[in-house]
Amino acid sequence: MRRYYSVSSKKFIDKDGNEVVKFYPNAVSAGHYGSVDMARDLSEATSLSEPDVVSALKAFSIVLEKRLKMGYNIKLDGIGTFSLSVTGEPCLTEKECKPNKVRVGKIAFKADSKLRKEMIDIKFYKTNLKRNKR
Repeated sequence: MRRYYSVSSKKFIDKDGNEVVKFYPNAVSAGHYGSVDMARDLSEATSLSEPDVVSALKAFSIVLEKRLKMGYNIKLDGIGTFSLSVTGEPCLTEKECKPNKVRVGKIAFKADSKLRKEMIDIKFYKTNLKRNKR
């Protein structure tokens, strides 16, 4: 497998007050791979039809949302685990930390160790693509 990366610079002020420039690699996307693309590939790899896979992916999305709201972490063997993080306003006492001060932080995903290990041997190639500066 081949992945491309670009390089961008970032300016910092070091502890002595000097401006320092450092360079970092950035992943370059090969494009968007959507549900229809996934359904097509999965139908070719299984005995399921493409419409059946599309329906299964839609049902997966619905069940994932429902179970995350119920407090479950969703573990997909060989893929990873989805979970919710929470955040909220800081409180001075535990009693003050009420439900109205708590909200969803983000939906987290932690890749399965098997999947992470499969990514180790990816070869990276530099591209001259320039990323938009922030």
